[in-house]
Amino acid sequence: MDLTSLENKLNSFSQQPFSPNAKQSRESELHTAKSMPTVSNPFTSSSVQNKKTEYKQHKQQDKQQQSSRPVSVTKKINDVSDKDVESYSEKLIPDWKDLQKIYEGQWKREKDKFQTHLKANFAALVERFASGKQELFQLCAPERRERLYIEAFLELFESGYAPHVGDVERLAGKRVRKLYITLPNNYSSIY
Repeated sequence: MDLTSLENKLNSFSQQPFSPNAKQSRESELHTAKSMPTVSNPFTSSSVQNKKTEYKQHKQQDKQQQSSRPVSVTKKINDVSDKDVESYSEKLIPDWKDLQKIYEGQWKREKDKFQTHLKANFAALVERFASGKQELFQLCAPERRERLYIEAFLELFESGYAPHVGDVERLAGKRVRKLYITLPNNYSSIY
């Protein structure tokens, strides 16, 4: 490879946006350039250096793009940049009660969605005239929120349906509790 073709190749690298495929091709070219003998061609070793510095520049650009994300909670105070300080200086912290209302509103939406799903499952059981103990739902929720979902389930069904929660099971590596109800006997199914 002569010097002009090498320069053209390097220029084409700098014009291409960074992507994982471009990174792999650069690394493979670096690997092939390293495996070439450097004694016979004095330009080869400098081209490898140019590619290495270009690769480092791409890494630095990626780090700069990552720093544009919001401040991490675990970030050390000394590591917070001036840009982060400027972007959050205009923000206001809401009152406790306002934030609590926001959280309650979010839970209410989730609860309504959950109860609607339970109602749909119940309607499907009734349509097929199911009777006796029936599984209504498989609850797969984080432990800290499981209690909220169980309370939402129990408030939906009166005691005549004997709503109850099954023991913790492992399905596909996840912690699951089955929600059961009992439906009245369907005497027409005896015949």
